[in-house]
Amino acid sequence: MGIVKNTKKKFGEYFLKKETEGMYRTKQAINFTESKSVGILFDATVPEDFELVKKYIKFLKDHKKRVRSFGFYNAKEIPTMQYSKLEYDFFTRKQVNWHFKPTDPLIKNFVEEEFDILINFTVHQCLPLVYIAALSKAKFKIGKHFPKYEMYYDLLLDVDEGKSLKYFMRNVDVYLNMINAKAEA
Repeated sequence: MGIVKNTKKKFGEYFLKKETEGMYRTKQAINFTESKSVGILFDATVPEDFELVKKYIKFLKDHKKRVRSFGFYNAKEIPTMQYSKLEYDFFTRKQVNWHFKPTDPLIKNFVEEEFDILINFTVHQCLPLVYIAALSKAKFKIGKHFPKYEMYYDLLLDVDEGKSLKYFMRNVDVYLNMINAKAEA
């Protein structure tokens, strides 16, 4: 990472921390069965990862979950043939300010929605998606463990570097099904 980009990222992390200092939200651990609404954040830059996210969203909808998703495409424009804006919302580097805070008006609506569960499906550090997760009013936030971002999530999964998104998704499923599991008599 270049010195300019690294400096911008440091400023972004500083401003995010300041913005979330006095923030309050209702936290509640919710398992898969009890959830009704799910927010999904993902990196849409890699087409294979986007395909996995689409399958996961279909899985959630098949289980009668209300789902909204936001994908970050790390370029100035989204390829029109690959990405349908009818079902999924996207933002690009054009909709991110100089310190990586997303500025698209649709993101403000997404952040204000009180999802039962918010999942950040990125397996690498992506500050624009961390911004959205941190500011979200979701009741239960899940993400990959990065020590400097752990205060923004309620459940962090420690997935080894280099593990795939598919592996991370499997772990999310396992833990969502374990939470508040009622003991069978």
